[in-house]
Amino acid sequence: MRKVILDLPLLVILMGLSSLVMYVPAAHGLIAGPMWVARPFFYGGTILLVCSAMLGIATANYQPRDVAKSQLFALVGAFFILPPMLALPFHQAMPHLAFKDILFDMVSALTTTGFDTFKFEAKMPDTIQLWRALVGWFGGLLILVGAGGILVPLGIGGAEVMSSKTAARQVHQHDATKRIIRGLFAILPLYGGATLVLWLLLIIAGEQELTAFCHALSTLSTSGISPVGGMNGSEAPFASEFFILCAFMLTLTRRSYGASTFLGREGPIYQDPELRLAVFIVLFICVTIFLRHFIAAPTSTGIFRGLETFWGLLFTSVSFLTTTGFVSVNWNLAGAWSGLGDTALILVGLCLIGGGVCTTTGGIKLLRAAALIAQVSRELDRIIVPNSVGGSGKEVRQLRREGAHLAWVYVMLVAATMVVVLLALALININFHLSVLLAISAFTNTGPLLNLTTEMPVILTGLPLPEQGLLAFAMILGRLEVLALIALLIPQAWRS
Repeated sequence: MRKVILDLPLLVILMGLSSLVMYVPAAHGLIAGPMWVARPFFYGGTILLVCSAMLGIATANYQPRDVAKSQLFALVGAFFILPPMLALPFHQAMPHLAFKDILFDMVSALTTTGFDTFKFEAKMPDTIQLWRALVGWFGGLLILVGAGGILVPLGIGGAEVMSSKTAARQVHQHDATKRIIRGLFAILPLYGGATLVLWLLLIIAGEQELTAFCHALSTLSTSGISPVGGMNGSEAPFASEFFILCAFMLTLTRRSYGASTFLGREGPIYQDPELRLAVFIVLFICVTIFLRHFIAAPTSTGIFRGLETFWGLLFTSVSFLTTTGFVSVNWNLAGAWSGLGDTALILVGLCLIGGGVCTTTGGIKLLRAAALIAQVSRELDRIIVPNSVGGSGKEVRQLRREGAHLAWVYVMLVAATMVVVLLALALININFHLSVLLAISAFTNTGPLLNLTTEMPVILTGLPLPEQGLLAFAMILGRLEVLALIALLIPQAWRS
């Protein structure tokens, strides 16, 4: 039986797993109620599981010519095929909501973007809130396993920065799926264990059980989905923020989830370019804004207010650097403290950079930014001393040579793609300012950024189908990264 499952196409396996996940909200609705919400998830999970089994029987003898490209097709296809499946029980439980809005919300959750699509709807049942956070957590697990088992062997998803010569191995279907399953078993204990530990810590801090569980799911997946509107609705904001900040450390480096996401020989943790750059960026922003108070707004304030302001800066900066989007309850103090007023533009820059490669974060990623900075530093050294020799080892030379070149290519691809999305949104009657914010929020997978940077809240359910479809495509592009789709569109992929 195990070999039969491993021989199935990856997309069929993912469809089966998505069906099994539906039993979690069904069990929650059965225990906590109401039953009319639990029933669609149980029936939907059962029917879709049977359909997945039938599809597995029909494709049991499928043998692709190029297994690596077939796995990449499956990963890309999952973000187009799974959202309608995940939206089906949601729509059956809440039939008064438009299916296009529910589908948009499921794409947002699966890509860990976390748009608050139904912010202005009446209070939803707890089971639905759990389902949205659970889909985000499942999407985070999908991208973690896919990055280590599919993208890294193909030399994309960040692997191109550390090793530009990485190539897919020609293996059989069983071996390829077995590698992915092995990566799943390596990642799931830490990913799931960290989620459970954070859940328990948040409950100890004073959060309600459902709120704590949703926040734990959203933190590890960086989806930022919250049933209470984030930290402002928390019953123990400071303690919750502290535990969540500790969990953010798992999203700042590819080394968090073990050898399945390593991109080569690794040195000590303190030499990790991603962590070092993340610490520098966060501390630079926090210290600069904090010290600006004594220059621009030198009013007498207590030491506790200063500490609250610094904590709000620290937590929110790390949250947006990881593209999660949780905002500290003390964030509003930062604008008043520094005299800047609106500091949301800083958060836009942070989510554009993003977290570690091969993690659940979005954005350009810290490793690519570190490669560009290393190259700039080296070029400045050569201007001062033209005959100097750059050392620091083979990995650093790879990072600032081929790695920096490929990182620059990726940044240009991202910029060009975002401009295309921006112009497309502007052409369909969305004002330029809102188009910029929508494009950045979607492409960096940071949904909470949208309403934080606009004066008037954006009603996403009021957007017509073309706008929602374009934003959904931008979210998928940002989640999979542009290089993954380019790898599928090149002529060699189709000829194989």
